[in-house]
Amino acid sequence: MSFLRSSTLLIMALIGSFAAAEPKAGEYANESMAVGGSIRDYRLVVPKTIDLTKPAPLVIAFHGMLIDSKDVMPVYTKLNETAQQHQFIIAYPNAVDKIWGFAPEKIKNDLAMFDALLAKLSAEYKIDADRIFVLGMSNGGYFAHLVGKERSKTIAAVASHSGPLGLQTLLGVKADRKFPVLIVHGEKDPLLSVVFARENRDKYKKEGHVVKYVELKGEGHTWGTKANVNETIWEFFAEHKR
Repeated sequence: MSFLRSSTLLIMALIGSFAAAEPKAGEYANESMAVGGSIRDYRLVVPKTIDLTKPAPLVIAFHGMLIDSKDVMPVYTKLNETAQQHQFIIAYPNAVDKIWGFAPEKIKNDLAMFDALLAKLSAEYKIDADRIFVLGMSNGGYFAHLVGKERSKTIAAVASHSGPLGLQTLLGVKADRKFPVLIVHGEKDPLLSVVFARENRDKYKKEGHVVKYVELKGEGHTWGTKANVNETIWEFFAEHKR
């Protein structure tokens, strides 16, 4: 009897552990994971509108430099509402020292963070491997371009708002796969001239990428809420599975 009782308790414990691991909708503001000896933080939003029994699209959103963060970006972009309406999971990772990339070692670490975050979320939720998207604002837009270049066989498409290509693409994007890219930029941007965005558009097109270019008339270095940029981004993503 003791053996049967022990076996029953073990089975019940296993069932309980599986039940606890079932994916759940919600907003998880302070998630973290270990990556290469450091702890990386992120905010995860899983809308209740998603059927979690089926593979869902995933958007990873990179915030801007310094004053921006995983907590600030959802406020000014309203991307959580877009995720709920169009039924995709969205994650906002935090940059170390509030800056993405630039230095070689930092680029390596940030790309490792992207890989680890994608692996973690894919283990916790049913993620559609053909609908993994990255987007970013300003410095985060630069990093979204870089993730597209370095992980072109993983991501489906890239959207960069007010963020130019970096020095890593000075001689060309030269990605393994010609991923689709959406470039959004304010015509009157005082920090990063719209000239960079136009040059980036032409560079991508020259290399055979599908490019959608949106220039926000009269806008500066701010998220294009007046132009309903969120819908433009999602429509672009929805049209471009991997």
